[in-house]
Amino acid sequence: DEFVRRREETEWFVEGDFDTYVSQIRKPHVWGGEPELFMASHVLRMPITVYMCDENAGGLISIAEYGQEYGGKDDPIRVLYHGFGHYDALQIPGRNSVKARL
Repeated sequence: DEFVRRREETEWFVEGDFDTYVSQIRKPHVWGGEPELFMASHVLRMPITVYMCDENAGGLISIAEYGQEYGGKDDPIRVLYHGFGHYDALQIPGRNSVKARL
């Protein structure tokens, strides 16, 4: 699995014991988070940009980017972070969809 292959890159993401985390995340119906977004960028070989609402900025701000080495910076997979570990897919109106590239 990608987590195990990239252990040195991902171990710092994981709270607690790495092997226990991998064992738990492999189970069905277990929610992923930031480490899984990082891994998804590598598995899909596409960039992923995470946004969050910021009232002070007047809208969305980018808070994390993964997989930038795969190019496609102008058309990444976009995800909205709501806090408390909750993410949703995000499509910005007027932008081409990543769906055509998958």
